[in-house]
Parts: sequence; C-alpha cells; structure tokens
Amino acid sequence: MDDAVVRVCRRVTTHPDLITLDVVSVPGKRVKDGLAADLDHHASLVWPGLEEVTVRWRGGYGYVTAWTSEDEGVPVCRLEYLGFDDVWGFALHDPATDTYTDSLLPDGQPEGSPQDALDCAVRLHLTGIADKPIDEDD
Repeated sequence: MDDAVVRVCRRVTTHPDLITLDVVSVPGKRVKDGLAADLDHHASLVWPGLEEVTVRWRGGYGYVTAWTSEDEGVPVCRLEYLGFDDVWGFALHDPATDTYTDSLLPDGQPEGSPQDALDCAVRLHLTGIADKPIDEDD
C-alpha cells in the first residue's frame, strides 16, 4: 500500500444535520497502471478470444471491460481496492440494470486476485469466448 491515498469523504445524508464519513482507499498511479497491465497480459494468455482488457477508475473502484473486438467492449466486473496489490473486492456487472453487485468468487470468497475476478466474470459474461480458455499449467 505504498502509494495509496486514503480519502475521507464527507457525504451529507437526506437529513440536513447528519453527515456520514467514509474512509476510501484510493490506489496510486503505480497500482492502477500495474493492475491494467497485469489483467491485459493475463487475458492475452488465458482468453485469446479477447482483444484487450481495460480498466477505468472512479475512486477506489476499477471498472473492468473486456473487448472482443476493437469496437465491442463488454463491462464484466468492478474491482475494489482494499489496500493490497494482490487482493481486491469483487462485484459482477449486471447488464440488465447496468449496475455492479458484490459477488463471490468461485472459491466462495468476496475478495481475491484480480486475475481470478477476471476469469470468473469472463466465464459468466462471455460464454462464447469462455468456452475454451487456455490452461495456464500447460
């Protein structure tokens, strides 16, 4: 967590006299760039049907899009920065409502590696591409 920024956000509730404080870990540029590069590299090895994987940021959340062609991107999941490079919160994208829902990875945990999150989301959202991933152990 060497280059993370911790922000305290002041959010006013509907009642004018009440406020809530949230502490949000925001990844630094090194973490953001590293995550995007790692996911894109992982996808090129495991999901050859994907052209690219990109991540856009809003606060401590990285929104992952899998590109099946140059002009067809599919939002697949959201990663939540938890302060560590290798453990992230996971939420699946719901295309029906265009929202993200906190989800469990196949191992039953709500957080894990970004690569496990990508693999889970691609298997769910891109079944044609996900039918035959390359086995990384080969």
